[in-house]
Amino acid sequence: MNAGPLQSAAGRGSGSPRIPGLTARHIGQLMVQLSDLLDAGCPVSRALQAIARQSAQPPLARLAETLNAAVVNGASLAGAMATLDRYFPEVQVAMVRAAEAGGFLQKTLSSLAVQAARQADAIKQIKAKLAYPALLAVTALASVIFLLTWVVPRFTRVYQVAHTLLPAPTRALLAVSGFLAGNRLVFLVAGVVGVLAWRGLWRWQKFRLRWDGLVLRLPVFGPVLRDWEMSRLTGTMALLLTGGVTVLRSLGLAAQVVRNFSIRQEIVRLAQAVERGEPLSGPMRNSRFFDATTTEMIVVSEASGKLASVLSHLAAQRYRDFQARTDALVSLIEPAIILLVGALVGLTVMALLLPVLLMNTLVG
Repeated sequence: MNAGPLQSAAGRGSGSPRIPGLTARHIGQLMVQLSDLLDAGCPVSRALQAIARQSAQPPLARLAETLNAAVVNGASLAGAMATLDRYFPEVQVAMVRAAEAGGFLQKTLSSLAVQAARQADAIKQIKAKLAYPALLAVTALASVIFLLTWVVPRFTRVYQVAHTLLPAPTRALLAVSGFLAGNRLVFLVAGVVGVLAWRGLWRWQKFRLRWDGLVLRLPVFGPVLRDWEMSRLTGTMALLLTGGVTVLRSLGLAAQVVRNFSIRQEIVRLAQAVERGEPLSGPMRNSRFFDATTTEMIVVSEASGKLASVLSHLAAQRYRDFQARTDALVSLIEPAIILLVGALVGLTVMALLLPVLLMNTLVG
């Protein structure tokens, strides 16, 4: 088992043709339409021609034309997809190749379409759920910046003319405001340098391993990310095993859909144990990503020969856990941001008006 799953996929697709405007949604639509046409008895080449001819979306039509050109030249559908590895990952190519050899291509394409639609819906739901908290966060940041860089400096001039002894909260607020207003260029340069440095570190495998492991240990975000990654991993393995791919090969391919490097490293460890002849459930017992219930289900499924169906069940369960945790997380984020914004604005206003209140008290 090589270390391929731990390598970045940035170099993939460098030699494959680029199709402008093509998205994952177009690829999912191709899978659905191709599955329906094959189910109706249409050959692959004719089905691709029909999709290219009837599609009202130029990227989808161009994709079907490119695949059909390779099929007409003698390539299989999997081989044609392999020439477009920019858009078709190796796991999909392997599933289609196994389906072509086993004679169940239509079923595999339908499963791929369902999986792609579920993942697209999940990402869409996450974006929708986080839209309002993100808007609150941006509004909060803009409000604080506006107060510190525009409102507070005007109070500073008033207090300087008054020559009064300001209370400690007001002096602290004026000092922060003056520091921010006087070092805008420094903050801008520091922000650009920070972004470039982060991008460089993100490409460093050792940093990614440590960072991803740290994220998984976070009290709230870690379980959400773990459920999402494990749902994709087990779901992909279930599809591969159903298509006749071996357990060892399924582990290597399924690792490519996992974005967390810490989990990828664990999958490599599992694959190495399987390659030595151990059952999949053996090294799972010492893994922090698989709980006791999951491990016992894998043990029973390996003995009964139902590993694919059990993995499919685990994928659905992890996806439900992911949705429940995401809803709980969003319900916590919204009030937290509101409280934080209220506290910041309230403290700022209090620090600005405190000298005025003290002067009124003294006059009274």
